[in-house]
Amino acid sequence: MEEDSKPSRDAQRKLNPKMKEVVRAEVLKLLDVGIIYPISYSKWVSPVQVVPKKSGITVVKNEKNELVPT
Repeated sequence: MEEDSKPSRDAQRKLNPKMKEVVRAEVLKLLDVGIIYPISYSKWVSPVQVVPKKSGITVVKNEKNELVPT
């Protein structure tokens, strides 16, 4: 990182409810295994970017309230 770069703090873009739940589940999973960790404040913040897979598979909740690919 260069000394003269300025911090960037962008707001999160709105996600549809299904994608929001998928992102939430993934973040919780990454927190549980220790890949990511919470911080109270950072000057550098980027919004989550959701990119659909090329296969066109999406994730939805089934009757047991589990997230499953369709």
